[in-house]
Amino acid sequence: MRISLIVTGSRGDVQPFIALGRAFTARGHDVTIATQEDFRELVREAELGYTPLPGSPRDFMAHPALAEALQKGASLFRAARAVPKQSTEATIELAARVAAAAEGADLVVNSVLTYVVSDNGDSVPWASVAWWPLNPTSRWPAMISPQVRLGRLYNRSTHLLAALVESILVRPHRRNTGLSPLPSFGPYRDLGRAVPLMCPITREMFTEPDDWPELSHITGYWFWDRQWTPSQELIDFYEAGEPPVALSFGSIWPVHQPERTLDKVLGVVRRHGRRLVLIGGGPKEIPDDVLRVDDVHYPWLFPRSAAIIHHGGCNTTGEALRSGTPQVIVPTFGDSPFWAAHAHRLGAAPKPVPYPKFTAERLDHALDIALNDRALRHRASELGEAVRAERGAENAAELLEEWARKWRTAHGDARAI
Repeated sequence: MRISLIVTGSRGDVQPFIALGRAFTARGHDVTIATQEDFRELVREAELGYTPLPGSPRDFMAHPALAEALQKGASLFRAARAVPKQSTEATIELAARVAAAAEGADLVVNSVLTYVVSDNGDSVPWASVAWWPLNPTSRWPAMISPQVRLGRLYNRSTHLLAALVESILVRPHRRNTGLSPLPSFGPYRDLGRAVPLMCPITREMFTEPDDWPELSHITGYWFWDRQWTPSQELIDFYEAGEPPVALSFGSIWPVHQPERTLDKVLGVVRRHGRRLVLIGGGPKEIPDDVLRVDDVHYPWLFPRSAAIIHHGGCNTTGEALRSGTPQVIVPTFGDSPFWAAHAHRLGAAPKPVPYPKFTAERLDHALDIALNDRALRHRASELGEAVRAERGAENAAELLEEWARKWRTAHGDARAI
């Protein structure tokens, strides 16, 4: 099959699609990824086809108004209001590029962000991907809501609210591009019912509830094991003493005040007798007990670290869980509070340190637990074994192949998968 994978967002959004693409190519398919120019070389490294999409995640994350908004709390909606809206022309261009990327494909897989400007209709088998459990359920609250246990009625009501908010956010994009409106109360309502909806997270965290539609699947994380060799400098740093602490704020680094953030984190790390590996970002000048790495393979780095401090992105959380290393999460906005809450619930992380409460005292307390709590470290190790045993990308590829077969049978299309 010719498979088109269409995704926008940060590296944490794109790299799992690369993992899925690699799983498809291993099964004999021809895969092209459509995404922003920021990730062209990463896609090429994975030996997948590449099609450019407009825009850059840096345009959003580096906007000065975003940091100011997030100082007040982790609200995705406050952040969205603070940053200038994408122009109608830019939305139209994105929709046109997405349509072109899907042209001629035998299977299309999009993220929920690109789904908003897609109109695949019924001319090709397609599916979508959500980074969190998107379908309503009475078993847990919606991602945007406080992750508290208040019962089935509370859980259901949060999903109703989420559907309303999603409709408000999505409606202008559909209108601006001239695409047909999505369901008025819940734009993602048909995902998992009419077409497959994949959620690439560990089944240690969630499994499909009885009240989900049949085509919604939790597959396990999609990990790409790159052909990557650490520098001698990185090897020497790790071998020079006690395992260091790894700090990864990913695409969130522009939100932080780099000098102050590094001073805060490093002061705490030093009090525990550790050194620091700084992954991307941060200030230009760093002291001798800090090593900066701009591109690193987490499966090499994380298991060799004493603890991982990170921002709570879905796939950074997944890589930390996979490593079996305790993690300290500083959730900033979007879905990061959701993942921070559930990593803590699983027992792999101490209580989160939200960005507006990101003090040295709170970080010190959390890092002390991550480094010294034997029960937590044992639990993190157990979870690592379970997550490593999952075949998330392969599971997704199998499910999507089967969907393509069923679609073609229903449409009288006899081509082989």
